[in-house]
Formats: sequence, structure tokens, C-alpha cells
Amino acid sequence: MSDLIDLLRQLRTDYSHEIVRSLMLVTVLVLIRLVVGHILSSNVNVPVEERRRWSVSTRNVLFISGLAGIGLIWAEELQTIAVSMLAFAAALILATKELILCVSGFVVRHASNSYSLGDHIEVGNIRGRVVDIGLLSTTVMEIGPQHNAHQMTGRALTFPNSLLLSQAVIRENYMGDYVMHIINVPVGYQIPPTRAQHLLLTAAEEHCQQHVAAAKVHMERMAERYLVDTPSVEPRIGMQAVDEKRYQLILRIAIPAKERQRIEQAIIYQFMAACYPDTATAGQTASQSNN
Repeated sequence: MSDLIDLLRQLRTDYSHEIVRSLMLVTVLVLIRLVVGHILSSNVNVPVEERRRWSVSTRNVLFISGLAGIGLIWAEELQTIAVSMLAFAAALILATKELILCVSGFVVRHASNSYSLGDHIEVGNIRGRVVDIGLLSTTVMEIGPQHNAHQMTGRALTFPNSLLLSQAVIRENYMGDYVMHIINVPVGYQIPPTRAQHLLLTAAEEHCQQHVAAAKVHMERMAERYLVDTPSVEPRIGMQAVDEKRYQLILRIAIPAKERQRIEQAIIYQFMAACYPDTATAGQTASQSNN
């Protein structure tokens, strides 16, 4: 009780002028409100709706005037409080910067629908299947270990959602059950490019032909649903010169998302067996002997 009394004494000593002026302002506004109310109630010749409108307008004007007056009277003290609050807010933001960025990343992911549970995504150097999405972080089952591999490594990777604010999100299975898959095959110049393209295209058509019709229907459905242009589902091959020793064939195929690893390995094995029959035969013989 004594502390409260001391506090009231301190307030009266430090802010006596402001308290007096505030009380005077409130008193004047209350008196004006009472006088106007008495005038309106006694003037029976004025319609009720008109008197009610005047009463409401007077009340609002007096309320705004009171707030403005109190703000002017306590302007210096309010400025001191505002500066203190600003300093506190700045310190709080600096202390929780990472948490704020993580929450912001979660909001961005939710607003843009960047990915959902079960999607195969790549964010920076992290690539995997999404198994958990939290307010602060996302957990994926790693796919790799290299970018061109499509098998689970058995490792779980958790990254903060703040990465979504600075890194592009690649959603590998955006097209759903069927995906456009890219296979890069480096080839030495001892294999003529025309022959290499023919062998790779033959292998791709043999392993992908059964999926072409279904992939075409699926891509047409995706184009109607998302209003986007979809590429041809037929196997396509491009070529790039890498250096003086080798060039690179770039194969694009439309296949089921779940069979990317199996079909890719089958195409590469058939292509390598056709390009280097002795090496492929020797490798197959060694594998059989080890078994």
C-alpha cells in the first residue's frame, strides 16, 4: 500500500501540470456534452431524427477533440514512451530474426502452394520427398546422393523455412503421376554422334513406348487444369559439345514418376551395351561369376 501511495505522490509531483490540464479538458467536454444534450431534449419542435443526429455528431466531435487534446497535453511523455517501445521492438526483432524469417517462409509456402506432403522438391543443395511441414522447418527424405540419382538414401534432412525466401523451390513432380525426365549421357568422340543419337533414341522408344499414350492424356489434362503449355511426350534428343574428348546427349522422356530410376537405368544399360558391346558383355560375365 505504501508503494502505491509513493507512486501516486511521484506522479503528482512530476506530472501535476499535465494532470490538471487533462482534468480541465475532460470537465469542459463533459459540460459541453451535458449542455448540448439539455438543449436538444428541451427543443421539442425539432424532429426526433434530427435531434438524434445532432446528439451523435456532437458526441463524436467531443470524443475526437478529447483524444486530440489529451495527445497534445501528454505529447512529450508519449514521445518518450514511443521511443522506448521502438527500441524494445527493434531489440526483439533482432533477437528473433531467424524465427520471424522461418514463419515468413511458412506463410510464403502456404500462400504460393510451393509444395505439399509427398512432393519431390529441391531447395538449394537439398533434394528429397517432403514428409513433414512445420511452422519453422520442413523435413524431407533425401533423394540422391547426386542430382541425377532418384533413389532414397535413407537420410532425413530438415531445413529452416527461411530458405524459401532466398532459394528457388524446384517441384519435380509438379505434373503429377507422369513427369518429363531428363537423362544426360556423356559420349566419347570415337562414337559418331549420329550413331549415338540413333542408339539412344531406339533404347528410349523401346522402354517408353508403353507409357506414351497414357502420358499424352495426362499432359493434356494438366494443360487444361493449370492453363500451361506441356511439352511433347515423345522421346526427344539434344546434343552439346562438352570438350575435345566428349560430347553429351540430352534425352527427354515422359514416364511415370515412380519408375524414373528403373527406366533410366534400363535405357542407359541398353545404350552402353549397343555402343560398347565388348565392355558390356565383360561386365555382365563378371557380374554372373560373382553371383
